[in-house]
Amino acid sequence: MMKPYVDRAERMPLWIPIRYRVSGHEHWLDSRVLNISDSGLLFGPAIVSTAPGTPVDVMFSSPVQIGTMPPGQMMCAGEIVRTNERGQIGARFEQCRFVLDDLPATTAAAQRAR
Repeated sequence: MMKPYVDRAERMPLWIPIRYRVSGHEHWLDSRVLNISDSGLLFGPAIVSTAPGTPVDVMFSSPVQIGTMPPGQMMCAGEIVRTNERGQIGARFEQCRFVLDDLPATTAAAQRAR
């Protein structure tokens, strides 16, 4: 039986560090992106195995444009859509936003005083 054609975003192989956590948890875990698109990513190995449907937060810094997302530090919320026997996790993005580096309060106050 043939699978129906599913239009999906073009995946880009990109081996960059990633931090991830189950949404709402305090502790972040480290792994690597294996491939990514502007709709989701595959990463692993994952330390914590979670089931499809689990909400997840991911943070990564891309050196290149990914689909419609420009390069930079990103924080994305989404959900796990698949796992495999190699400890890899596929996640779909629900929303992504840039993470801007804020100046520490003491540095910002010092700059205003100048």
